[in-house]
Amino acid sequence: MGPNRRRRALLTGAVLAVALAAAAPAQAATIKAGSGHYGTWIQTSWDIDGRTLPCPVDLALPAPAPSISCSANTYLTLKRSGRYVSNMPVFRTNDADKGVYEVVTLDNGKRDVIVFDDDGDQDAPRAYRVRVQRVNGVPKTLTISLSMTAPGGGITKIKMLFAPKAG
Repeated sequence: MGPNRRRRALLTGAVLAVALAAAAPAQAATIKAGSGHYGTWIQTSWDIDGRTLPCPVDLALPAPAPSISCSANTYLTLKRSGRYVSNMPVFRTNDADKGVYEVVTLDNGKRDVIVFDDDGDQDAPRAYRVRVQRVNGVPKTLTISLSMTAPGGGITKIKMLFAPKAG
């Protein structure tokens, strides 16, 4: 098995493991196709616990968390082939700005999860909630989010908001 096929197989296994761990026992996870996530998305802002930080922004966080940053050209491209390219530190390692991804539907279509695994030397799948908001059938925003335990307790909700690349 070639390295790309092995990575796809590993990612699919990771996606299903995440999906099955998050889904209720009687609910099956399905990998989505044609979900409207495809294309190049430009990051417009971060949302941290309801506080919007429009791009450009640079907010350093304590390690191991990546910094909250974006510029006018921060992008994420999701290809139909299951490959992605991004200049966002959260989706890449130092040696890889691209990789594979899968979108999984949970809870009978109520939630979608996207799992990224970059082409770096180590397999490190990362899962987030994902949602495409549409107006008249045209994608308006892509939101990728996660909730994490904050130091000292409590939950921090982080969202990355994107608009479709014009043109």
